[in-house]
Amino acid sequence: MSSLAVFPKNAAKAQRLHQFLQPRASSYQELDVPGFPELTLVLWAADRASTTFFLPLDDNDFIAVTGTLFVADKTGPEAARALHESFDAASFDWTDCTGQFVAVIGKAGELHMVNDGLGSWKLYSDTDGSFASAGFLEASLLKDSLSFNAQGVYEYAFTGFVLGEATFVNEITAVMPHHLLAWQGGAFKTIEKPTPIKAIQRNNASFDDMLELQLTALRARFSKFATLPPDAVTSSVSGGFDSRLMIALLKEAGLRPNLFVYGADDDEDVPPSKALADYFGLPLNHVDRGTFTPPEHLPTVEDVLYYFDGWKDDGLADFEHDITDRKNRAASASYMANGKCGEIYRHYYYQHVGKRGINLNAFVRGTFGRHVPQMVTARFDRHSFEANVTCAFRALTGFDGTRLSQEDLDYLYPKVRICHDAGRDITVNHRFSHALYPFAEAELSGPALALNYEERLYGKLEAHVIAAIDPELINIPSAYGYDLLKGPGLAYRLKMAASYHRPTWLRTVVPALKTMLSPASAIDMASLPEATLITDKTMPAMQRYFNLDRVCDRRTASRIYALEVLAQYVGITTNN
Repeated sequence: MSSLAVFPKNAAKAQRLHQFLQPRASSYQELDVPGFPELTLVLWAADRASTTFFLPLDDNDFIAVTGTLFVADKTGPEAARALHESFDAASFDWTDCTGQFVAVIGKAGELHMVNDGLGSWKLYSDTDGSFASAGFLEASLLKDSLSFNAQGVYEYAFTGFVLGEATFVNEITAVMPHHLLAWQGGAFKTIEKPTPIKAIQRNNASFDDMLELQLTALRARFSKFATLPPDAVTSSVSGGFDSRLMIALLKEAGLRPNLFVYGADDDEDVPPSKALADYFGLPLNHVDRGTFTPPEHLPTVEDVLYYFDGWKDDGLADFEHDITDRKNRAASASYMANGKCGEIYRHYYYQHVGKRGINLNAFVRGTFGRHVPQMVTARFDRHSFEANVTCAFRALTGFDGTRLSQEDLDYLYPKVRICHDAGRDITVNHRFSHALYPFAEAELSGPALALNYEERLYGKLEAHVIAAIDPELINIPSAYGYDLLKGPGLAYRLKMAASYHRPTWLRTVVPALKTMLSPASAIDMASLPEATLITDKTMPAMQRYFNLDRVCDRRTASRIYALEVLAQYVGITTNN
């Protein structure tokens, strides 16, 4: 990944960035900002120098880019020039601008920072606008003191992200999606823009109309990759809908991706992935993480912070081999492709809300406010926590009513899931290479909002899209165990009906009960591999928030360790 930060000249802060990043980076630049002599711009790239660049232009104009930017079918410096040429802060709407990236744009005496329209690559600042960065790590190094935000700590531990503009640190904020940053009056200020998600009105469109609409949008999206070299892409693959759809479209665009599948031989994703690779005649790398042994020299704390930008959505799980695995995936090509976010064509929240809709507070509580009571200390206030989650959800989505319709629920996927849940993995993967997440785009999620409940159910319309691209491809067995075009049998439908029609209160209670009653109902925190990353094994920061001897979920435990690592290494305090 590349990353960048802009801040007023300050020798001590510049030195903190330089001391941590420069010895590890494949490229590191500390620049004066043309036209803004009071500012410093730092750009760096972890493994690939090409993933960050500074492009000086005439009359003190410039553009600096980190990540993977496409403008129409242009990428790299050509795309950056096109973005700079067309950029107007008053009218900017991400038209023809795709990929996941952050750009700093100096034009006509003004300075702006912009990211992708769905906000999957976060921008960070603070309430004073004293800096702007494309990474949490740089933000933490630019602040002189940091303290944990209890609400954010609990949200991250339970879900893997923090809703809205908050983070788990009081002094660092995340810029909301479809907002720009502008340097004005000695500070970075936010400028709200209309969402780039252009929902298509269904009107009287038939199933065939919807099929043609989605297929046309997909082909337009993937056609932008046609200028890439045929062997430029590696891709993880699974046995589901999205992998075969993505691989088929990449092939149409003239690419021959090198494939990776993860799991044991009998894992549900492995046999279908092998069949897909054979069908397309593509190389497949089968990685069984269960057979991995920890390397002789484990990654250091600095390695973990550096490659994971301070934290991952799943904490520090698998940190012993995750860095090596991602490096291996990126080694043979310039871009890592991923089918994540293909759920824009299906149901993600597995809830049929009916004509009356569902209570918004109950939905938010059951989806984003789940917790296991025994794991938290007395400082956890459930009512305050749930109220804050709902407030952040409203700010993020713009919903001001009391009930969510089915259409509202579908809208949450691009508004919430992509920017918060999926977005973190997108950012971390960019630490290792350019990355392609074709489905995490407003140009696809907008048309997908026109799909009705039945067309989303069991991937009905997506299956027909795949068949329209390649009639033979749809017949290759999947991880679902049923004919994708015909749909599942009665037993599978009954199983899924239990999820679709489950009351909202059960969505809160059942996961907590399952966790508490599982065979591993308590985890020995000290025995986890992440314990090697901290000096004080009593975990003084996190013991204020959690009953560490009663943590009963492995992923939550890993996130707690991620927070403790930051506390002990960066110096985040618990003075709240």
